[in-house]
Amino acid sequence: ILIPPHPLPPHRPPLPPPIPSSSSSNPPSLRTKINFAVEKIPSMAKNAVIILAFGGGLIPAAIQANKSMINTLTGNKAEQDIADAKAFKGRKEEYIGRSSLDPTSDKNLYVSSTLSNGPNLPCSPLLFSGDVKIADIIAVVGRIKSKDSLCDWGRLPSTMAPDLADPENPPMWLPRSTFKTNIRGGQFQGWPVDDRGVPVGGEELMKEEMGRVSRKDAVIPDAALDVVFDTWAWGASVATPDKVERYLKRWRPDGVTFDVKGFQRDAVAGRSVTWRGEA
Repeated sequence: ILIPPHPLPPHRPPLPPPIPSSSSSNPPSLRTKINFAVEKIPSMAKNAVIILAFGGGLIPAAIQANKSMINTLTGNKAEQDIADAKAFKGRKEEYIGRSSLDPTSDKNLYVSSTLSNGPNLPCSPLLFSGDVKIADIIAVVGRIKSKDSLCDWGRLPSTMAPDLADPENPPMWLPRSTFKTNIRGGQFQGWPVDDRGVPVGGEELMKEEMGRVSRKDAVIPDAALDVVFDTWAWGASVATPDKVERYLKRWRPDGVTFDVKGFQRDAVAGRSVTWRGEA
């Protein structure tokens, strides 16, 4: 019986060398990893800016506001600061205004104490851990007749930022600190009244506090200013004229009347958003 020969195995190409795994005995050194990370910082910063600008809705004015952060990431902060200082040599105030959306932020000292011995705003426990006095709120509201009492909206730093997407319709952003500076320096327009024409807080409170709150240099605690600002800002660091006007119509409709209940509703809602953002 003839037994057929066993067929030869087919020809196979040689196997490629094994690919080193992550558990290889020669992983990249720590120095190599650090050098790689450092080299990637500029491109990472560029990618971050692109994502923020087109994916996150940032507009050129916001990019201008974050100029310092971007230049720090890319290693150009010192050079940019020197160039800016030279460009505005001898014009310090203009330089500060153009290089920051809130040029007053470094000038305001936080005022925590109140000089009022009067009653608290009824919703005070829902707003701050400390007291919010009715007279201090009146010191703020009494300086507001309309949205134009807060600032010159057309000359805010955000409207003068370079490379605006729409220079004819620039963003009008009133920073919180600028609002505080303007209100503290503003003229007291009169003690507000309720819808019956009665002074808010009563005649006795008005007689006791009018001289203090109407002074040009009246001490107004930050708590009162923050409560008013958050009625329209809702936790944001800037206010816009449309929102200010909308909320003023709800509780300061004519520059004379002050609807305390409506104000408290908006104040509690605004502060609750602020707390969630700070949490």
